[in-house]
Amino acid sequence: MKKALTFLLMRWAVCACQQQPAPVATDQVNTLVGNAGYVAATGHAPTTVTNDDARVRAHLAFAERRLRQSPAAGLSPALAARRAHLLDLLHRYWVAGVFPRNYDFPGERRPCFIDRDGRLCAVGFLVAETAGRAAAERINAAHQYELIADMRTPALGQWVRHSGLTKVECALIQPSYGAPVNTPAPVPVPVPTSYAVGSAVWGGVNVMLAAANASQLNQTGVGRGVAYAGVLSGTGQVLLGALRLRDDEAGTGYYIGWNPPAGKSHAAERTVSYVNIGAGTATLALGFWNLLHHRPAGAGRTAVGVVNYNGSGSGLVLTRRF
Repeated sequence: MKKALTFLLMRWAVCACQQQPAPVATDQVNTLVGNAGYVAATGHAPTTVTNDDARVRAHLAFAERRLRQSPAAGLSPALAARRAHLLDLLHRYWVAGVFPRNYDFPGERRPCFIDRDGRLCAVGFLVAETAGRAAAERINAAHQYELIADMRTPALGQWVRHSGLTKVECALIQPSYGAPVNTPAPVPVPVPTSYAVGSAVWGGVNVMLAAANASQLNQTGVGRGVAYAGVLSGTGQVLLGALRLRDDEAGTGYYIGWNPPAGKSHAAERTVSYVNIGAGTATLALGFWNLLHHRPAGAGRTAVGVVNYNGSGSGLVLTRRF
């Protein structure tokens, strides 16, 4: 009875360990070399705010260089060629920079063979490219968040034996990942004071010009000055608004995929610009319409004249202009 109980406790402990793989140290991207790749690339250690994809990319570049400089001895020509091909694939992988996300363990660093979006880790990518996606999926089903050293699935062991790499070298390649960080919302940028005041003054002038042009429609005996002023001022306000339709700005700085710095939102300035375009268009339209339908003074008067008919007589002519 005692032996049976001990056996059951041991099986429970093994299952618990399989369900909850041990996390990597929170400040290390790889269990074998830590952050050596990032230090080699930048000259300093990463901090808590360092972009995670940048850390992974630097580590994979470091692992590739190290494996190329220390080829395994005693490989057959076929395995040596396979090894070289895998290192070429690894180079292509980290240059592309599409890395998985550790969605399920916030606050911890974990390796992730294939994430919920289908992104593969470096070793998973090598397996999928050479043995097929199905082989990578089988490994992921058994060991999604586990270290290479702890994986016992036959699919991985068989692949390693025919890869030209050792399991330790695969562990050197395998990074860990921090939890994803949401993209920060853009910071609203207030409307520049000069633009706000200028728009308000110009808008007020155009409101008066629009009203003046509207009052003169189909009126006789008025000049064209207000109409010309409306066309010019309205056009100017439309151009002012169109030139200040600023797009939002993405955050600046070096990053790959995660933790981009907050950008800037110019939504308030765009709103003022749309108002300028609308007010300017209305003023322009009224001024232009007034010009097209301008009626000079006296154009609608009735005129009476005397006409001679080849010396045979004369008469009165009544003329009405509309």
